[in-house]
Amino acid sequence: MNRRALILVGLALPFLGFASPAAAQDARELARISAYLNSITTLAGHFVQIDPDGILSEGKFYMSRPGRIRFEYDEPNPALVVADGTWVGVVDKRYDQVNRYPLNETPLNLILRADVNLGREGAVEGIEVADGQMRVRARDPDHPERGSITMIFGANPLELRQWIIDDAQGGSTTVALSDMRANVGIDPSQFVIPKRGGQKVDR
Repeated sequence: MNRRALILVGLALPFLGFASPAAAQDARELARISAYLNSITTLAGHFVQIDPDGILSEGKFYMSRPGRIRFEYDEPNPALVVADGTWVGVVDKRYDQVNRYPLNETPLNLILRADVNLGREGAVEGIEVADGQMRVRARDPDHPERGSITMIFGANPLELRQWIIDDAQGGSTTVALSDMRANVGIDPSQFVIPKRGGQKVDR
């Protein structure tokens, strides 16, 4: 199975959600981020991923909330990642394989759920605002040894720009987003998980 694709969805880090920090300012920022995420119906753009080995992959992504997202890796990476609302399918076209994982056990569920409310959840460690960016760091409080996730937003205007997953082995994976277009039409067939790795979904 393609390790770089598994890292993108953060399957090594089961994710419960975010909790409200004590500071009132942090609580306001979490409410602001929640409102921003809830305002997004669809999103499309480009992504660049750097894995713990320093290998760079890139491609296109498509999101349709709630529950659906697609990451198409450019060659030579043979991966495709599709969330259909219930499952995340990690496709390896080279070996004609498809593995499925529950969406609600991955960090993707944070931004794909129907009602995002970061202040009522359970794992925010801190918010940092500097140089026009806002960084929100979290980890599963029941399993802190499994690593952490940091979401990075442009502060003004508020915009999701990247996330960083620090895994249990000490590795760090960065996924940066660019050329984003919000609330555009996306064909629902983009979010159908192929039954086999070599299968292509009609667009």
